[in-house]
Amino acid sequence: MEQLELEKEKAKLKQILEIINIVLKDEQLDLQKLYKDFIGDREELWRIADTKKLHITNLETSLNKPYFARIDFTAEDTGKTSTIYIGNNGVMQGTDIVVTDWRAPISSLYYDAEIGECSFETPTGEIKGNMSLKRQYEIEAGELLECFDVDLVSNDNLLQKYLNSNNDTRLKSIVSTIQKEQNSVIRKQIFNNLIIQGVAGSGKTTVALHRIAYLVYNYIRNIKQNQYLIIGPNPVFLKYIKSVLPDLDVNGVEQCTYEDFAKQYIGEDINITSSDKKVTNHIVGKVTSGIDGFKCSMQYKEMLDKFLKVYFYSITAKPLMLGDFEVLSKDEITKAFQSTAHDYFNNLNNRIEITIDRLCKLVEKKQDSIYHDYGDYSFELFKTAKTDAEKNKLRSMFAKDRTEISKNCRSIIRKYFTKSKIDSTKLYKLFINTITDFDIYNYDKLVQLKKETSKSIKNNAFDFEDLPALMYIKSVIAPNKDYEKIKHVVIDEAQDFGEFNFYVMKKTLPSATFSIFGDLAQSIYDYRGIRSWDEVNSAMFDNKGEIIYFNKSYRTTAEIMEVADDVAESIGLNRSALVIRHGEDVHISEVVQEDEIPQYITKKITEYKQKGYRTIAVISKTDLLSNYINDDLNALGLNIPNVTANDDVNDEKFRICTISNQLAKGLEFDAVIINNANERLYSSDNNLDMKLLYVAITRALHELDIVYNGTLTKSLGNSLKKNKIRQLLRSK
Repeated sequence: MEQLELEKEKAKLKQILEIINIVLKDEQLDLQKLYKDFIGDREELWRIADTKKLHITNLETSLNKPYFARIDFTAEDTGKTSTIYIGNNGVMQGTDIVVTDWRAPISSLYYDAEIGECSFETPTGEIKGNMSLKRQYEIEAGELLECFDVDLVSNDNLLQKYLNSNNDTRLKSIVSTIQKEQNSVIRKQIFNNLIIQGVAGSGKTTVALHRIAYLVYNYIRNIKQNQYLIIGPNPVFLKYIKSVLPDLDVNGVEQCTYEDFAKQYIGEDINITSSDKKVTNHIVGKVTSGIDGFKCSMQYKEMLDKFLKVYFYSITAKPLMLGDFEVLSKDEITKAFQSTAHDYFNNLNNRIEITIDRLCKLVEKKQDSIYHDYGDYSFELFKTAKTDAEKNKLRSMFAKDRTEISKNCRSIIRKYFTKSKIDSTKLYKLFINTITDFDIYNYDKLVQLKKETSKSIKNNAFDFEDLPALMYIKSVIAPNKDYEKIKHVVIDEAQDFGEFNFYVMKKTLPSATFSIFGDLAQSIYDYRGIRSWDEVNSAMFDNKGEIIYFNKSYRTTAEIMEVADDVAESIGLNRSALVIRHGEDVHISEVVQEDEIPQYITKKITEYKQKGYRTIAVISKTDLLSNYINDDLNALGLNIPNVTANDDVNDEKFRICTISNQLAKGLEFDAVIINNANERLYSSDNNLDMKLLYVAITRALHELDIVYNGTLTKSLGNSLKKNKIRQLLRSK
């Protein structure tokens, strides 16, 4: 760029920073006046004050880097050319837009359009025009370091710098480097139900969070932040993503695991068995029955439906009695109850309340005949009394019964239905106890399922795989109304849920639309997970959702992704479309003795630290193996933490760590060392093993080292051959 143009840009930056400082001081003064002069409700004061504090924080952040891009756009209808600076947060001085928020409609031109004729969508329609300039800026601490003109964001210098930078443990905002296919998903309207299948490193998590930020910004007038929900795979992942949300101006969105959501929705004090323990059992081959997958299937849901139908029928299996006098017949009660069986009443407790009212009206309507019949009944009964005491007792009972009839029998009708109001857990236990009566699929492991589940829930302990059924029961008998406010849900790492999990999420969040992100190649809970996204589309959206594919990997180098693709291909999955970012060859190294692995890892960590890598992970197949290797490294004087489910990997102490495959899912590190990728631990004949290996490989941003003892897993055989050929060619 010419020096004159660069000087103009520096002057413009200085001008914008001066404006931001003025606006910031005005906002700070306004906040002081607000506390001093506000008259009214204190809650309203805190709400306004919090909004102003957030605006002040955003302005302070903008002083470091007020914008990252500029576009010059001439509108076709007015002929007016606008110079638009785009930043993480918008800045206004009065009614003038100084910096445009990246989420504003016109900002989409930066991500999607090429120089020349273009258009963008607004709430009022399409605006056409011509973009004559697209410029990017590298600004740090309020200083312009570099700027350059581009056509497509996907080919820019900024993207390459972002991808090549070292990780500092935090997930980062990508607003300056969002790619066209990512931007399309981020900006989909809120009523769209989306399913995104993305290869490892395609930006699923960052796009998911940026989508929430986009929706919060564009629907702020109608939807509050607490009406959005993010569901993540485990507590480590949720702590990992939490740091990026405030950077995106998102502060009130609830984040939880599926287990947490289920427990809150069910509203009972239940113990949920750790999924980590279950997946470890599957990894080491202790669990092979397929019961877990069946519990997460729609077949299990249909068996539960049959049970609930029988249970509902049993509710009205008896007549309504006053002593031995029949007030209403079983058929009359059943007819009234069945008349409520439609979506308007939608749950058992509502249906019971409506039925009680209808039966009371029926008693009122029949009151004369009931009195008459009761008179005959009481007369015959009175004739059986032999003593004055018995007669007095009967007279008292008759008076009480007639009073009850005069009140339309509401008390005894309500008592009739009391036992039907049951907790979800008790009803599920009843289902399990009688499950063989509802075997509509001739499931060959049903007796085993009953035995194992009964043993667990006897102690109020439920597996992850029991949660869909429990939530479904809750939604059918007494749904948790608190979750009806949720308008949009983002689910990340969704490949590990079964059809029933997805179905029940839609049922328990009836007002919500969904953005679902996952990768079938990373399904480390595949014993219970879905096989295709079409299953999800069918279970949740009646096949009306949109399935979108992210096939480009931005996280890893071409060399690392090539190895990952070899593993994916070995189990019949597709290879990714690579971003052309090259790096070091993947090192696949054999050690003669297994007890030499810790020394090898220690040496590699030292090398990686000398290269300036900030985050390094030693990934083992299971939590137990991760603990073992951590102990071995500590014995060699390398004191690094081992990540557990309760840890926050944003903490700097976890920059260099040992971690298991389960907990590493969704995270990324500058360099990764895979601990002992031999055929015994990672069997090439086992899909779950290969998916675990794929997850481990794709955590690496820049360098990957795979160490093994014995026979290398066969899926890496081609990668090893390619490496040897490359090394041979280089030696020549």
